[in-house]
Amino acid sequence: QIAAFRTLVASTGLLYPGDGRSVADRILNDDTVMRELDGVKSKEAAQLFVWKIHNAVSAALHPAQTPFPASSTLHPSSFAIITNPSGQFLLKSISPSLKKEVLSALNRRWVITGGLEATHKAVSDDPDLPPDREMLGRAHWTYIHTLSVYLPHIPDEAQLANYRGLFDVLYHIYACPLCRHHFSLFYLDPILQAEHASIWSKQSAILFAWKLHNIVTADGIKRGDWPDRKLFPDETLGDANAHLNVSQFLIPSPTAESTQIRLHFCTPPSKIVPSGAKEKAFIKEHAPDPKGPPLEPPHCIDEDDLYQVISDYQDRWMIEGGIDQPLVDDSPLACPPPSPTDRVLSLDVFIMGKCPWCGKAIANISDLIKCDYACTTKDGQHISARLNFNIHMVGLNNGTWAQPWLRSIHGPAELVADRLELCARQHYAKDYKYVKFLHCMDENVTTIPIRAPECAYKHDMDLDLLISCANDEGAGMVATSYGYSSWLGIDITPTLILNHKRKELGLPHNFSDIMCEEAAKSPLASTLAQTSATADATAVSTAKSTASDVKSTKAPTGLHATKSEGMDLTITGLVVGAITVSTLGMGVLVMRWQRPGRGGREQESLIANNNL
Repeated sequence: QIAAFRTLVASTGLLYPGDGRSVADRILNDDTVMRELDGVKSKEAAQLFVWKIHNAVSAALHPAQTPFPASSTLHPSSFAIITNPSGQFLLKSISPSLKKEVLSALNRRWVITGGLEATHKAVSDDPDLPPDREMLGRAHWTYIHTLSVYLPHIPDEAQLANYRGLFDVLYHIYACPLCRHHFSLFYLDPILQAEHASIWSKQSAILFAWKLHNIVTADGIKRGDWPDRKLFPDETLGDANAHLNVSQFLIPSPTAESTQIRLHFCTPPSKIVPSGAKEKAFIKEHAPDPKGPPLEPPHCIDEDDLYQVISDYQDRWMIEGGIDQPLVDDSPLACPPPSPTDRVLSLDVFIMGKCPWCGKAIANISDLIKCDYACTTKDGQHISARLNFNIHMVGLNNGTWAQPWLRSIHGPAELVADRLELCARQHYAKDYKYVKFLHCMDENVTTIPIRAPECAYKHDMDLDLLISCANDEGAGMVATSYGYSSWLGIDITPTLILNHKRKELGLPHNFSDIMCEEAAKSPLASTLAQTSATADATAVSTAKSTASDVKSTKAPTGLHATKSEGMDLTITGLVVGAITVSTLGMGVLVMRWQRPGRGGREQESLIANNNL
């Protein structure tokens, strides 16, 4: 249990995605902190250690913030371990009265009355209440899945050992005793343990976490606790178009040996690249006999299906460009402020620069994009509203938001188009003038971005300004837009979202009627202002949130000199991954795949994806 606790603590400094990892690493590698962690031998000691580390992280991110609990007289500088390690608060010096105060405050904040076995909270996910069983489960799985998708392609030995250890944390110290008991019934299964020991890459980590979570879900479905839940992904796989079956994930069961899903050995062993002695032994013991009959369903899903699982998994848990970004993609104001009694209709359109269906969508709605929107409903009601319109780009970012390595679906020319169109949005937002530029560009998507000079001239735009913007700010704008679209789970273009709620995939033939219908239900500007003020006062973190405070959406200085810029306009020999573009109705479905083989082991992990 002590080892599991240390593993959980260490994961923040070894595996936490984004900039938060360096903060945790600097705190946890302080000599005093390391000695205090080594000295943890009891529940109280563990509570006090985490209390100190949490305050230290708060002090690093928010130096003026009052330490927890607010009733104590401790100063933030007592936890400024990164900037003032010699002045840090020492756990061995804690007074009996302060110790009692801290432990009491921790228990009030984190321990739910009646225990975690019961799920009885009337208010779900209230940050000021102790977590219940469901909140703890969602938080823990979110942590594991998010760590998985942001792992390096080939983690180092320390990272691999720590990642494997996180599943031992569930077995040894997960806070819900009932959940821990259910977990213990299957965790020691020999096949599962062998797959656990063989985790050696980002891809194998994703697959193991996916399988384990589905085992937990299948167990709950079997017991009747979660009759309405489904395995992930809830879609057909393989040529047989079969859904995943609960029986494939039921462990223990009398048929587990024959029906249990296998992660690695649906293809000949010659295709598997061992990383060390453990994996070689695993392959020797569990791989099918090349001379014998091949493995058959239901306990074996083929290679394509495994990559489909990885693609869906990353789409669920990964943001293009990582978690350290603003997740806001606003354009300059296009219209005068609405009066308090005006309705406000929001329309966000998610596109790609050379997507044919996106071009058709822009052409069909361009006449509707005006500040003073007006329409007549089917029942003859005349509706007027102030339109809040915006476009967002969809694509791939193999780097980070601050240092993007951008990839567009239709090739390098599309990335240029994305930059130019976002720059038009930035500099010609007034009265949505930039929409005319987009419409002109989309008249012939095969000639994008060559049409840019003609379209700029036609609509009285400064081409030099657009080009300068694309070169200097374009990468940052595109990275911001890709990240925002990914965070919202947009994977089909065009996607149109009305009033931040109603999503339309492709462009329905009756979209003008739909838009008018939503305008009739749109809130008044005065209501939006009140809602915004309330939200600002009570804002809390949500799933897929950023890990650091980002105050500005402006691209960092020097973005134009990053790796993406030097590779965007040329086709190189570097193969990052295969991108599949499929038509689906009136839209484009974007899927990202990577196969082992050419390009070394790096290609065995998906870098990023956008997939339905």
